[in-house]
Amino acid sequence: MTITKDEASEALSEINAASGRLKQARAYARMAPFLIIWGLVWMTCDVANQFAPRFFWAWPAGIVAGFVASWIVGRGMSKTASDAGDWRDFVVWLIVMAFVTALFFVLPATEPRQVHSVFGLVFGFIYLAFGLWTGWRMLALGVALIVATFVGFYEIGAWYSLYMGLVSGGALLLGGLWLRKI
Repeated sequence: MTITKDEASEALSEINAASGRLKQARAYARMAPFLIIWGLVWMTCDVANQFAPRFFWAWPAGIVAGFVASWIVGRGMSKTASDAGDWRDFVVWLIVMAFVTALFFVLPATEPRQVHSVFGLVFGFIYLAFGLWTGWRMLALGVALIVATFVGFYEIGAWYSLYMGLVSGGALLLGGLWLRKI
């Protein structure tokens, strides 16, 4: 049996397309647990701030818990994935957090809602950037987070923290569950 040049070319094209889909699915599966962790942190901390605002420790405690959980999950992944980029991933997130911290020194926020909204926008745009490499689903999550942040900032009054916790944290949580299933 012989195949024509066109048939061989078509078969190679299908193999390349399948390889691309496999890489995308692996990237989504790798990101999913982190989205779930941080969606739960976001929801928990915002709901705590909505109903018990005097407990200012919710976000610092949530961030520490989220970093510990992310580190544990990341260490577990490094046993099954290439270790080459693991330290760079961590350093990139440290750079992002340093940037956001520096941003507040240059452009001080005058109210908690502004601080919270900056984080929502920063992470929304980070997800957009990840989406350029990983696929449209991360782009969709980024757009959803950005839109939810603007709606919350401009349209939601006294229930802002609850809204952001349920909508933005919930979007990350559901997005992580969605990506995990792919």
